[in-house]
Amino acid sequence: MTDHQPIDDELLRMVGNAQEARAVKENLQRLRDGAGGPAFAEMAKDLLEGRTTLREIGNSAAYGPQLSAAFRRFQQWRSELTPEERAKLERKAQEQLEDPGTA
Repeated sequence: MTDHQPIDDELLRMVGNAQEARAVKENLQRLRDGAGGPAFAEMAKDLLEGRTTLREIGNSAAYGPQLSAAFRRFQQWRSELTPEERAKLERKAQEQLEDPGTA
């Protein structure tokens, strides 16, 4: 990961793998840039700039409900995938983790 930030260590501890930590950080950067709307952009910016931690975000009254709602939407979307679709997405994710240049 370039430009080492406090979130880098936290992500590595959380996922236990440098490639996965890098992927999570890249997704946080996408959120910061607005991919998930203004509330998630603010949250990701605070995480990436070290003003808060993942633990604080998880316990936050400000972000907790939004994260829970997003997770419920993800679970609903995932439950509607066919086994073939799920396998294809899992293969693609694994390939991207092995070769970040394919993202």
